[in-house]
Order: sequence, then structure tokens, then C-alpha cells
Amino acid sequence: MRIQGALSIALLALLTTAAASAQELLDEQKKLLAKRAAEADAYRKLAEAVYGVQINSRTYVQDFVAESDEIRSGVDTFVRGIRLGTPIWYEDGTCEVPAEVTVAKVVETLRSVHKRHYKGDSVKAEDFESITRRIEKNVIKVIGMGAPREELPPDLPEGVIEELGPPPGAVKPSIPDIWLQIPSQARLMAKRAAEVDAQRRLAERIKGVRLTAHTQVRDFVAESDVITTELDAFLLGAREVGRPYYHHNELIVEVRMLIPTEQVITAIKRLHSRHYKGDDIKGSDIEKITRTVIKKDFEAVGMGVPRPSYLLQYARTTEPELPDWTRAAIEAEGEGTDPAMNTPQGRLRAARAAELDARRKLAERIAGLQISANTMVRDFAAQYDHISTLVDAIMVDALVSQTRFTEQTAIVTVQVPGMRVWSVVNDELYRQSLRGPGE
Repeated sequence: MRIQGALSIALLALLTTAAASAQELLDEQKKLLAKRAAEADAYRKLAEAVYGVQINSRTYVQDFVAESDEIRSGVDTFVRGIRLGTPIWYEDGTCEVPAEVTVAKVVETLRSVHKRHYKGDSVKAEDFESITRRIEKNVIKVIGMGAPREELPPDLPEGVIEELGPPPGAVKPSIPDIWLQIPSQARLMAKRAAEVDAQRRLAERIKGVRLTAHTQVRDFVAESDVITTELDAFLLGAREVGRPYYHHNELIVEVRMLIPTEQVITAIKRLHSRHYKGDDIKGSDIEKITRTVIKKDFEAVGMGVPRPSYLLQYARTTEPELPDWTRAAIEAEGEGTDPAMNTPQGRLRAARAAELDARRKLAERIAGLQISANTMVRDFAAQYDHISTLVDAIMVDALVSQTRFTEQTAIVTVQVPGMRVWSVVNDELYRQSLRGPGE
């Protein structure tokens, strides 16, 4: 009996030790997963911030990298090479990773890729000199945040996933707790909204492809409403890549959509032969796309949020409540004109001017959004430099939701989901709550 008792005690001790070791291993895996997610988030925020830098009055880095895959690859390689800071873990299992880069280094990189790869004429070498004068801050700072989950956010710079490596062990995919507080129907609606947003972003990327030294696909599309309609219908055939990415601390879901480049070129050829009446673009110009566009696919990431009624339902369960503006899109309308409004090119120039006006007004609207009784977004951004940087990037990422024309003007509406702005603010509020007062 004594031997049996001793064996039972030894077995219990062994099982207890094994359970403790397994728990330690699980905890370590969770830490590594959170760190990997935070690093990916930092890289993406860096890319957003760099892409949001304005080069001249009409062009942002986001437009500049759309000119060629060599330019995009050069900028992505630069972002991937930025050194990340020391990770910090919190008791709730989340991790944050800081990162920063000087504006001077960004300008140096842009000037280098411009000299080596740029073929257009809308961006001049001297435009890069004005960036440091236009941006008040000398350093771009971001803070990546991650929770212990396997999925990485989409739209990472090229090569980042390889840099981060595979996740530490298999982890069963899960829906973050915040999404379990709303009905599954709301989650599906948010995903559908993200798919539509991704299709619109795909359209913008395709329209940015250069056909000749002075012409992009958007110029070709502007020739005819029929071309625009058929291109939009073609984009409905985009397919989803990977799993949806549900944010862990706000009700935002991201979806990656893809269309093979070969299909895009085939569609443009068909539209050109059927509907194009001008002489600026030849069939041979479209053939050249296969040599200038290196990537096999066009990809875009869309964001979606639940409908306002579900957001309101969620807001009633949170403390403090979400601001009212998080429940819908934030919009602004701009106007522009051109002396040649009776031509497709004139209408296109007027629409571009109207879009710039709309984005300026949208920036003013976002800056004036109320976070609390005594704080607006502009106050919050002034307090934290990295918030200002990310809000600027959101502005560049705002989408054109409507374009219409009168006899004399173009009227453009741009919008960004209110929850997208809140995600930037909420990240900082969350960080402050983890740090505690006085830290």
C-alpha cells in the first residue's frame, strides 16, 4: 500500500509538472504570436505612413508607387529594412512594438527609386526637396500592436511575411472576443462591405496603370460611361485571397481581393476594341502593359464595419460609449472645373481637382471630430506624433464614393469609415489604459 501511495504521489507530481510545462509552452507561444502580430502591424503602419507622404500638390507616394512594380518593390524593401524597437508585453497578452524613421531617409529613398525606375512626368526630381518643408515633423513614428493570434493583417509590404517567419506552432483560428458581442449576421455584413471596398480599391489600382508616357487607364476609362460600367462589372469577378482579418480591439474586418494581371489586360483590350473612339491610345500601347507590369496579380485590401444599427447595439454595451461618428462613413464633397469641360480629358482634370478639394475638406472634418467632451481628433493628434502620421495616411486612403458632373463643374464625394479613424484613436487609448496613469 505504501508503494502504491508513493507511486500515486510521484505520478501526480509528474502530471502536475507536465501540465505546468505545457502551460509555460503555451504562454510562450502566445507571447511569440503577439510579438509577430505587433511587428507585422508596425510594418504595415510604417507603409501606410510612408505611402501617405505628399510629394507634390497632386501626387502622394501611394500614387507614385502605382507607376511601376520596381518603384513599389523599392519602397517596400526600404520599409522592410526599418529597424523595429524593443517589444513590450502586457498582462492581458498583448504586445506593442515601436518603430520610427526620419523623413530625410524617406526622401532619400524616394529620390533614389525615382532616378532608377520612374518613366512618367508628373513627379519631378525637385518635388522631393519640398517634402521636408511640407512635413512639420522630422521623424515618422508608429507603434505596432498585436494579440496572440496566428493570422497576420493583410496588405503588408512585400517580403515582410518572409521576414517574420512562420507562426510558433499551430494555433486554431478564432474570432476575436469583440466580434462575439454582435450577431453573426452583422459579422457577415461587415465582411461583405470589406469585399465591396476591396473591389473599389482594385479599380483605383487598375486605373493607375500607365498605358503611355502621358496616359493612364483612368484616362482611357474617362472616354466613355460604357467603358466605366463594363470595367466595374468586370471587377465583380475578383476573388478573395486567404481568410478575413478581424481586428481584435475594434469592429473592423479586412479582406484581400485579387484579379490576375492577364485578365485585366484582356478586359482592357476588349473594352478598347469595342468602345474606344479616340486616337491617343493604340492597341499596341495595351500590349506593352505585359512588359511594364511585372506582378502576376492585382491585389487590394478592403475594410468593412457592421451596419450602424449593430454598431449602436455594441456601443450600448461598452464603457465608455463609442462616439456617434464611428457608426457611419465620414464624407466630404469637393468641386473642380476645367476650361475643356466638354471633353473627356477636361472632365477628368476637373474630377481630379474636385477630389483634392474633397480630401482637404475631409481632413478638416476628421480633425474636428469629438473624442470626448473636451478633446477633438486634432488635439489628440497634436499630443501624439504617431497618431498625426496615421491620420494623414488614412486621409490618403479615403475612397471616392461618387463622381458627378454638371455643365461647368465636377463634384466628387470621398469617404472613410468612421470606425477606421476610431481604430487609430482607440489603439492609443488602449495603450494608455495598459500603461496606467503617469507612465
